[in-house]
Amino acid sequence: MSSAASILLALVAGTAQPPASSQASAQPTPTATRPASSSRPDSVRRRERDTPRHVALTPELERSAFSDATSRTLLARARVARLSQDSALRAYDAKTYQRLSVGMGFRRIGRDRLLMRLENASRVHWDRQRGVTVEPTGRRAVFPMVKDADGDADIDDISPIPYFPGRETLWFPSSDFGIAKAEVDDRAFVHPLAIGAEAYYRYAAGDSQSVRLPDGSTVRLRELRITARRPDWHLFVGSFWFDADRGQLVRAAYRMAVEMDIWQVADEETKRELTEALERAKNDTSAEARAAVRAAEHEVGDAPPGWVKGLITPMRATISSITVEYGLYEGRFWLPRRNVAEAEGQAGFFRVPVKIEESFKYDRVAATPAALAGRPVPNVPETAESPDAATPRPALAAARTALDSALARAPGDSGSTQVTITIGSGPNGQHTRTVKIDGEPATLDRTQRVDSTLRAIMRRADSLNLRADSLQAAGDTAKARNARALARGRLRRAAAIARREVQCSADSSYDAGTRRRFDGALAVHVRMPCDTMRLANSADLPKSPYEAGEEVFSAADRDALVKALDLGLQPGWAPQPVRVHSGLDLMRYNRVEGLSVGASATSVLGMGYTAQGLLRLGVADLVPNAELSIARSDGRRTVRLGAFHRLGVANDDWGSPLNFGASLSALLYGRDEGFYYRTFGAELGGTREAPFGATVDWRLFAERQRSTGAEPNTQISLGRAIGGARFIDNIDAQQATVAGAAADLSRTFGEDPTGLRLLARTRVEGAAVRGATIAHGATTGYGRLMTDATLSRAIGSVSLALTGAAGGIAGEAPVQRQFFMGGVQTVRGQFARPTNEAGGVESGYQGDAFWLGRAELGTNSVAARPVLFFDAGWAGPREQWNHPGRPLTGAGVGLSFMDGLIRTDLSRGIYPQKRMRFDLYVEARF
Repeated sequence: MSSAASILLALVAGTAQPPASSQASAQPTPTATRPASSSRPDSVRRRERDTPRHVALTPELERSAFSDATSRTLLARARVARLSQDSALRAYDAKTYQRLSVGMGFRRIGRDRLLMRLENASRVHWDRQRGVTVEPTGRRAVFPMVKDADGDADIDDISPIPYFPGRETLWFPSSDFGIAKAEVDDRAFVHPLAIGAEAYYRYAAGDSQSVRLPDGSTVRLRELRITARRPDWHLFVGSFWFDADRGQLVRAAYRMAVEMDIWQVADEETKRELTEALERAKNDTSAEARAAVRAAEHEVGDAPPGWVKGLITPMRATISSITVEYGLYEGRFWLPRRNVAEAEGQAGFFRVPVKIEESFKYDRVAATPAALAGRPVPNVPETAESPDAATPRPALAAARTALDSALARAPGDSGSTQVTITIGSGPNGQHTRTVKIDGEPATLDRTQRVDSTLRAIMRRADSLNLRADSLQAAGDTAKARNARALARGRLRRAAAIARREVQCSADSSYDAGTRRRFDGALAVHVRMPCDTMRLANSADLPKSPYEAGEEVFSAADRDALVKALDLGLQPGWAPQPVRVHSGLDLMRYNRVEGLSVGASATSVLGMGYTAQGLLRLGVADLVPNAELSIARSDGRRTVRLGAFHRLGVANDDWGSPLNFGASLSALLYGRDEGFYYRTFGAELGGTREAPFGATVDWRLFAERQRSTGAEPNTQISLGRAIGGARFIDNIDAQQATVAGAAADLSRTFGEDPTGLRLLARTRVEGAAVRGATIAHGATTGYGRLMTDATLSRAIGSVSLALTGAAGGIAGEAPVQRQFFMGGVQTVRGQFARPTNEAGGVESGYQGDAFWLGRAELGTNSVAARPVLFFDAGWAGPREQWNHPGRPLTGAGVGLSFMDGLIRTDLSRGIYPQKRMRFDLYVEARF
């Protein structure tokens, strides 16, 4: 898989190490460069990866790339500015803050739980002569759904660096997008400003704006709207604002042109690598070429089998928006202020939303070297390339001399009787060794203990070197090299311990050496605090990790940028090959269809459009279902037009009776609590973000509804085979023609699972109805409204959740649009019952009005929370709203995993049914 695909997968998995963006401007100066090729593996794949691959830019492609002369001029200025640097900028001192949030959920519209959040704050010092110094000042990690998770992170490697010469201006949350490259490479994300990008993009001049500075001068800004020529996940679409005179990037909002199908990309790229390796081997008979063919064949052979892809499908990833904001400092220097990226991955039934945020505040921006007084950076960094790193004994000797001098002036340490040094060496942290030095405080002072520790490390290093000599004499050179590498690692660790001991005796931070960033292109000197435990309570971090961060990241400013990514900003029209798909996500089981298997055919057309056809057949009813739709999306909202013949769900107010969890319950327990009817017609619908962080799913529809029959079409289940369990009857749906509109609005307040949280949802629907069984064939109508809210809060060592819901129908609605009570989503311990069963209406199970109350008490453990619960609810004629009689009730115990992502309940009905039931399901409220 290409590096671009790997970047995206790492991003949606929350494991990317995102650096920051930067400026580029006017006069060439020395820039960050990658290490010499001699330090890299000498392989054909590496050499070819470093050589850009791109489509030849023909005169026709270049001509058609620009809508006008202004866009051509603006791109040319931006391209020069991106690859140039302003030599007048000499130094800056910045405070950086970065936050990575990863969620998890099941439903497209529903609650996303916070899986983890990582925060770090740093001080970054940059000087043109001395380079970059990073000093972490804050670090915090929370994993709300995982008990006792380790939140440590290598913060010196992920602290964003706002600017250095050679830094890429167009931010992307990955270290592989950090150094500006002159030419495009279509094996990675294709940079819209790089040389040759005209073969992939089209450019159009947009709006203009003038900004007046405090000194009275004016900066002219101009928008360049960039769209991809075709729907390709390597490409972007976006709105980019530049300084019209100098070409520097000022602000931008962009996204991927289309989402990435991970299985498709993996298949295509492994086949492409094999084809290219075979073509090379025709003209190259070297061992390297043959090895490349074998490696490519091995990758093709190791591809996941079809049944694995069917189980974990769909596999998708996309970046819905990236925003970049720069600020003008000292009236000349455009430096980054805020970067935000939102992405989402999907693996089967799981959704993983990811958000990365960065902010930069500059304490000083200087045009002269003397303007910034930073800590001195050592002339010889402690890196893998330094002489001391290769032969660590001289470094250890120098450190011991300094240590002796420092300890001679330090007071004796009488508060500890032992020193523990943990030494990690070897690949992947193997061969970890702990050295303990015991002694009485009165007889073994700090100098002796540290000296003994260092001697113990050196003895171990000598032992490894002797082993290496023995292995070398026996002819095992590979193990000998490994043993010597382990010895050098121990000695380097000893030298680092000694340096830290010296510096921490006189200062609150120490020199942690130099790291290589951006694939070795940039050397970053690091100073680490001696007391890392104080980082979590740093004043540079928000008071709580669950805060929205509005003070740091202005949502209003970002929303204004994101508005440019509307449905009109799309890649060009270029229909892609049809992809046929069938898998676990298109299989379901219920008492009407039995086992139902589906297959889809999808084609991305361009201009944001996607066409899809779906066929489905159930083995129990043998009634074919089909859907044909065309959708348009901009990554944040979707509009879809479709025609369908499908199985409709009457009680879809809570849960989803046709999802995988419900199908599993039907197959295992013989318990299917969905009520179904058949429907065919047309609809126009969509999903979009609503004000105040809400999400709305809307639908306009005209359809013909009819009954599937009250009797189940199958009774096959494991529960039937073992205990004689039987499926309940279905509703006897009324035949009617219905045309109307519906909307589903949801909102979540609060991310801390032990804090105050509110989960709210409102559904509204209205329609005109005509049918033989509705008002004797006359046309009538109905309005339907329901709302549901769950409030939860930790109180001491326990957590309490209260749920309230109510709804009603005005007018006359067909039975399939009434409300239903009973089951895991409403009153646990009670089994749903339709109208055509005895007592279905009279006992409060079904009607045109309802109310519901649930109370749950559990522990504060989010990973696995034992719960006690009690439920009460009623549904019936709206005339009985104020005197419903005795409601349905049930109680029991449950176990909630990962904040309700997975839930098990053992419940007993109190009234009217008094039966025990066990349920395993997903997407619980608590």
